[in-house]
Amino acid sequence: MKPDQAAKQIIIGMPVLLLGGTELQVLSLVTILLRAGYKVTICCYYEFDLPIVDQMKEAGAEVILLKLKREKEKFSPKSALVLVWELFSIFRRYRPDIVHIQYLAPALIPIITARLARVHTVFATSHIAGGIAYGTKAKFLLRIAAYLCSAFFCVSKGVEEFWFGDSEVLNPEDLNNKRKHFTIYNAIDVETIEQSVSGVDREELKRSLGITGKKVVGIVGRLAPQKGHTILLDAVLEIMRKIPDVAFVVVGDGPERTSLEEKARKLNINQNILWIGSKQQKEVFELYSVMDMFVMPSLYEGFGLAAAEAMAAGLPVVGTRVDGLSEIIEDGVTGYILPVFDSHGLANVLIQMLSNPEKREMMGQRGKDRIRELFSLQRFNRSILAAYDDLSRH
Repeated sequence: MKPDQAAKQIIIGMPVLLLGGTELQVLSLVTILLRAGYKVTICCYYEFDLPIVDQMKEAGAEVILLKLKREKEKFSPKSALVLVWELFSIFRRYRPDIVHIQYLAPALIPIITARLARVHTVFATSHIAGGIAYGTKAKFLLRIAAYLCSAFFCVSKGVEEFWFGDSEVLNPEDLNNKRKHFTIYNAIDVETIEQSVSGVDREELKRSLGITGKKVVGIVGRLAPQKGHTILLDAVLEIMRKIPDVAFVVVGDGPERTSLEEKARKLNINQNILWIGSKQQKEVFELYSVMDMFVMPSLYEGFGLAAAEAMAAGLPVVGTRVDGLSEIIEDGVTGYILPVFDSHGLANVLIQMLSNPEKREMMGQRGKDRIRELFSLQRFNRSILAAYDDLSRH
């Protein structure tokens, strides 16, 4: 890092600070920037969880919680003006060298506000894509946002191609300064995951969870329609007929929890499902140790952080053919990629894999190697620092 960068002030803007993949990636970003000598402030507009806020502060970042209220149905002009005023005041008070907006709604407004406040460099990162959730209007607004940004980043090639039509993984050794949008893959802390998994007494943890002697399938993610939990539940009954001693560990919480538990009751499969709830990152890593397989039947994704973490823990992963997951999982090598909504195919693959420990071990090792090669924290570190150094000059 150049000496003049030591005093640079960064503001990272994001609508929420909740327990999720985006927040964990922002925590990695914050840690890297602080170690490089930047001053980092997180500005959260709306909802937040105190544990995540505390993690950001413990890393060394200042955190501003605006605690604004937003309408559940529609974003009003009044809400937009309140957000603009609050952010404009912060940008003018802090006078940051760089504002980095996490592009989650309402994302265009903070970018416009940063430009109105005459911030020299404005970055944005999109963490999600998918035709199911985003149409022509969303693409139009993002293109405007990208035009106003100094550079726009996406967490996978699939995300970049969805929004822009083409993609280029940022090369820190030979950065293309003529380009305005890039892919910077999310970071996986392989060493920390390995230490967490190896440091757990697997059988003791299984005993404490009440799943001793069972084959275990895990899923980690917010209990929301996007994550495809209903598809997994449809597959469970079919799997139970072939493999009665199977347990499904569901880690996460969210708006769909009540309806998912009700569906499980109606299917009479609840006795084979362990609803763990939301857990801190270290606890999630430890839970990977009890799993034999990992599933991620998402309807759409940007990256698929939990799938990559599970692979770093040595687990074979079954996911869906969506942006992000298709780049993480190597079909037939580190796991399997299935069509979206294919609960029957999911059941068949899990039945085969749960009956073949040698294949699980082989795929798990290949998956760990793949994550280390393509999605390491070290690679993310080099890419971010190159982007902040070179692209902030233009």
